[in-house]
Amino acid sequence: MILIDAVYINTGGGKVLLLELLAALRGAADVALLLDSRLEGLDTAGFTTFVVAPGEVGRARFYKEHGKRHGRVLCFGNVPPPVRLEADVAVYFHNVLLCEPIAEIGRRRRWLSAIKMAYIRLMSRNADRFLVQSPAVKSALANRLPAATEIIELPFYPSRPSGAGDTSDCPGRWNRYAYVSNAYAHKNHVTLLEAWERLACRGVYPELHLTVSGDHPQLYAKIEKLRAKGGLVVNHGFTEAAKVYGACGYQIYPSLAESFGLALVEAAEAGCAILAADRPFVRQVVSPLATFDPHSAAAIEQVVLLTYGKRATPSQVVVDNHLLRLAAWVRNGSWAKPA
Repeated sequence: MILIDAVYINTGGGKVLLLELLAALRGAADVALLLDSRLEGLDTAGFTTFVVAPGEVGRARFYKEHGKRHGRVLCFGNVPPPVRLEADVAVYFHNVLLCEPIAEIGRRRRWLSAIKMAYIRLMSRNADRFLVQSPAVKSALANRLPAATEIIELPFYPSRPSGAGDTSDCPGRWNRYAYVSNAYAHKNHVTLLEAWERLACRGVYPELHLTVSGDHPQLYAKIEKLRAKGGLVVNHGFTEAAKVYGACGYQIYPSLAESFGLALVEAAEAGCAILAADRPFVRQVVSPLATFDPHSAAAIEQVVLLTYGKRATPSQVVVDNHLLRLAAWVRNGSWAKPA
């Protein structure tokens, strides 16, 4: 039997990728899922399913009881198994902040990230290889794991049909800027809103479309303060990304750190022109129209002034999608690229 260990995956980009992988595997025989008890909205029909509370105690108990039944194991939530198995084990690592915590996430989170990374390094002896989404993450992870650790770049993402993002004639599209993202500190919403406040002070009012949901009272207060000054900020809350991108000509992306940047791919495939932080992870997945210093509200202001109301060519995805290759390994243990 094949096991996909998705403990610690319950929301965000990790959940999106898990859904895509399971769709590619649907119909495969003898695939079991080990799931986070917080995960909702997952179609598990056709899979043998186990659910545990997030944490190593529940995982260790599961592997003690069921570990010998599995010939291949894909740990999808960054962390290797807590025990050594006879199975072929791959770990899909997609949290660069564990390797390179940044100041913006706060001292406590940096401390917790260091502890988690130390544990992953210790448990790396229980994995045969790590899979990552980009050269940047490969380099960062290699600096944290034993020198002999095998690390393979294997990015994948949900792909839209060709032409699905052609909404160039949508009225007012080139006056609208989308930032489809949750409100984690490294996503940098505060600097983005400061840029929109600067624009309002100039008498320039582009529409900013956000998708902030959850408990973020300080950020909501900043949004309301900006609206009171005439700033055009629409917060859709939790919603489908495609609806937001379809109405907007530009994606504005000030994130400070990403393991991959799934939202960049989604925006490009939806036909948006991308304005993004000047960071290596951006150019590893898309060709942005322009980049800016994400720490500078003035820099973001300037890139908006240069593009506001102007039609632009949609950005292109430059990263390959290796979904079929990953699915092939799960199904039959082969890393060969499908024909």
